[in-house]
Amino acid sequence: MRTYYKGILSDYQLYADQRFTYTKLNPKQHFLFKRVLHGLNVYAEEEVRTMSPSKRNRIKKVWRRGQGEVNILKQKVSNEFTNSIFSIFNNSQLAKNMITDEVDPKYINRFTLKQLGINYDHLIVHFMHAGLLPHNFLQLK
Repeated sequence: MRTYYKGILSDYQLYADQRFTYTKLNPKQHFLFKRVLHGLNVYAEEEVRTMSPSKRNRIKKVWRRGQGEVNILKQKVSNEFTNSIFSIFNNSQLAKNMITDEVDPKYINRFTLKQLGINYDHLIVHFMHAGLLPHNFLQLK
């Protein structure tokens, strides 16, 4: 489990008793996670063509929501970092005004996951918390 804070403590508190790493996921868990993260790209072209339109639309809908959640997570982590910088200037009213915990779903955070120190373990926990992955995801066989 993570021992450092990435701005998602509330997510980790839900799954504190369950230790996992992305590399130890079974094939079912790996597939479900990749489907949320990459959408229809996890399937071969032939599979997508033969798939029913309703299933394709469901997968696209979950993928879009997953991308929104990734963006929100990136904003939360970015806010934590910038807030720590601005908190140094505790006598400045301008710095106090710059400290925020707000996230804007319309703003696209262009930082990469690697630049922000977010790995797949963080995404799995966040997706579980957001309801994109089942709450019993870590027990799936």
